[in-house]
Amino acid sequence: MKNQEEIERQIEETLRALEGIERAEPRPFFLTRLENRMQQRYAPVPKFMVKPAFIWSFLTLIVLINVGVLLRYGQKTVKSEAQDASSFAQEYGLNTFDSNL
Repeated sequence: MKNQEEIERQIEETLRALEGIERAEPRPFFLTRLENRMQQRYAPVPKFMVKPAFIWSFLTLIVLINVGVLLRYGQKTVKSEAQDASSFAQEYGLNTFDSNL
């Protein structure tokens, strides 16, 4: 019983202590300073780069560059394969029509 009474007394003391507490107020312009700090730290990208039109244009440019590189590389490999085959045939004498059968 004594333990229960002690707990109730401590609860009453805590509630009386909470009655005098006032709500904490931030200093003036706190929100403005916080927003400015967050923009400097987490938004190093200019605002125009976040717009969908810019993003789609940039992605289209990257795809076009990749297609151009693939087409150019594909043309070089076809030419080099033909040259490799003819030089191989000349080296081993495979381009003559007489055979030793």
